[in-house]
Amino acid sequence: MDEMLRMFHTLNGELNKIHKDACREVSVQQSTIMHEIQNLNEPSMQETARGVGMDITTFSRQIQSLVSAGLVSRRPYPGDRRIQILSLTGEGESAVEQIDALILEQLEKAFEGMGGFEKEVIVRSLQQLQKTMKGDG
Repeated sequence: MDEMLRMFHTLNGELNKIHKDACREVSVQQSTIMHEIQNLNEPSMQETARGVGMDITTFSRQIQSLVSAGLVSRRPYPGDRRIQILSLTGEGESAVEQIDALILEQLEKAFEGMGGFEKEVIVRSLQQLQKTMKGDG
């Protein structure tokens, strides 16, 4: 089990470095929020905060920064004006695409020395781990 913990912390650190290096205009937290908004397709503030595991106060400050930067827009939900709906602006979508491209570039470099079969096994294993951890598998 010690080896698994060591591997978890090392891999987490390496993946965080890749994410941080890809985030040139926003923080890693803001990048994560923007990806969640994109994945959920016009979610509410509460849905998005829950999805990224952030308390609503901290989340609200991050959203305000993203709105001020022109990366995220916020509008009231028509049925209940207390609910705020989030979406990426065109500039926000471009920022997410740029971050994704830089992350993919680094991941491809990590897989360079591996054959197709090895890469496929790793990707499938990570997909299964993700499903299991989310409670889907």
